[in-house]
Amino acid sequence: MNQIAKRGLAFLAAGTVVAGGLATAAPASAATLTTTTTCSTSGPIQGLNVKACADVTGDRVRVYGIVGALGISEPPVNPRDVGAEVSGAIVGGLFLGSGHRALSIWNNVFTVEGVTTTVASGSTVRATVTITPGPAGPGGGGGTPLPGPTSVSVDVPVVY
Repeated sequence: MNQIAKRGLAFLAAGTVVAGGLATAAPASAATLTTTTTCSTSGPIQGLNVKACADVTGDRVRVYGIVGALGISEPPVNPRDVGAEVSGAIVGGLFLGSGHRALSIWNNVFTVEGVTTTVASGSTVRATVTITPGPAGPGGGGGTPLPGPTSVSVDVPVVY
């Protein structure tokens, strides 16, 4: 009887180890997802370095923009006040959302968040950054744009 009890305990212990291994196996596969970052070529857009970017991790897409100075400005140059809008959309379809931020740029770089959402495999997401010159404030913008483009975009396929 004692030998049967020992075998039973050994079997239960082995089952616990296997079950414990299965419990940790599921999160490990989620941890193997990699993030792919795709950005447009940088500006100049309205006299600034501007990039539209998208991070794809499985079915999750994060759309954001990077806005910064073209170079190093020496004082007494005033900061450049602009509004930045970052939007995401499925090419040929659904608008995913956007984010706005007023920026005062002088020898610095900002990341402007757009939207993070779930997207179906096979979709192509377009990330767009639009710059609106003018005084900083809620929403920014309002001034006269410089000659040239006011936005930059990048299309990113989502495959998982």
